[in-house]
Amino acid sequence: MKAWADTLPTFLTEESKLLSTPSSPFSSFLLGATSSGGGSSPSTTTPHLLYLVHPTAVTLLYDTSKSSNYFVSEYSLDYFLMNSGGFDAQINQAYCAVASVVAVLNSLKYMKRFRDVDDMKELTFDLPIDQRYAPYPYATQKDILLGDCVNKNVVQHGVGGDEAADNHVDGIFKPPYGLNMAQAADLLRCHTSDEWEVTVHEVDPSLITLSKMRFDLKAALIDPDARVLINYHRQGLGQVGGGHFSPLGSYHPPTDSFLIMDVAKYKYPPVWVGATTLFAALSGLDTCAHYDYPKAQERLVDNTSDGSTNHLFNPLTQDEYTQALNVLGCKPGYRGYVILKKK
Repeated sequence: MKAWADTLPTFLTEESKLLSTPSSPFSSFLLGATSSGGGSSPSTTTPHLLYLVHPTAVTLLYDTSKSSNYFVSEYSLDYFLMNSGGFDAQINQAYCAVASVVAVLNSLKYMKRFRDVDDMKELTFDLPIDQRYAPYPYATQKDILLGDCVNKNVVQHGVGGDEAADNHVDGIFKPPYGLNMAQAADLLRCHTSDEWEVTVHEVDPSLITLSKMRFDLKAALIDPDARVLINYHRQGLGQVGGGHFSPLGSYHPPTDSFLIMDVAKYKYPPVWVGATTLFAALSGLDTCAHYDYPKAQERLVDNTSDGSTNHLFNPLTQDEYTQALNVLGCKPGYRGYVILKKK
C-alpha cells in the first residue's frame, strides 16, 4: 500500500551549495533536482519544497554545525512551542488566519514555565477560558473571535452572542471572505497588551528585497519573545489553493529554508520552503488587502430598496462577487508577513 505522503509533490532546487553538492547528506531526497537523462540542472522556477513527512526533513530542525550530536537549532524554538502549546488545524477552510493567530497566542503561554493557574492573571496577552478547559486559559478558533474589540476592529462575529440565533453573523464567510493581513494583525492586537508590538510587512518586490525579508523572519524566529505568521499564495509553492495564512516554525541556514507550519493540517503537512520560493509566494497580490473593515460589510445586501436581488452578501457568480468587492471599496495590496514581538 502506497503511503499517502508519497502522493505529495516534493521538489528541491539547487538554491544552496549544500543541496547541489552530490556528496551532500541531503542529496538523497533531491527529488526532481536532476533530470533522468543526464543530470542537468533543474529549472529555476521549480519550487524548493521539502515536506516534513520525509525523514530527512526532521533533521533540519536541529543544528550539527558545532557538534556531531544533534542539538535543537536556535531557530526552531517556535516549532516546538507551537506544537506543545496548542497547534490545532483550522476548523474550516476560511479560518486560516484565525487558526494562525490562535497557534501563536497559545505558544506564548509557556514563556514562564511551571506557573500556577493564578499566575495566568499576569499574562500580557489574552487567552480566553473555554468552558471545556476551565480554569486553564486556552485560545480556540471560536473564543478568539468573541468580544467588542474583535467586532469593532476586525470582523463582525456572533451578533447577539447566540450561535443558534438567526441574527448570528460570521463576517469571515462574507465577501471578501477570510481575513486580510491587516485584520490578522488587528486580531493579534485585540489579544495582546501594549507591551507587545504587531507589525505588518507587505512584500512589495519594488520596496522589500529578499535579504530584508530573510533578515526580518530570521530575527523573529530566533527571538523567544517574537512570533511570525505569513500570508502567501499556495500556487507560488506549487500547491493547490489560493491565498493562505500559517505561522513560521523554523529556519535552516545551510539550505536557506523556512518551515511553514500549515494550519490546514488535513491538506498539507509542515513544509520547508527555500527563501527565494517563499519570497515569490509572499509577493503576490491580495485583491482586497485594504478596505474599511468591518463596517464596510454592512453595505452588502442581497435585496435592494426596489425589491430586486443582487446577491452581494451571498454572491452566486463571479460578477456578483466582483460587484461586492467594489461596494466594499477593496484595494489590492501585496501579501507578506506579520510579526508579533514583545517591546
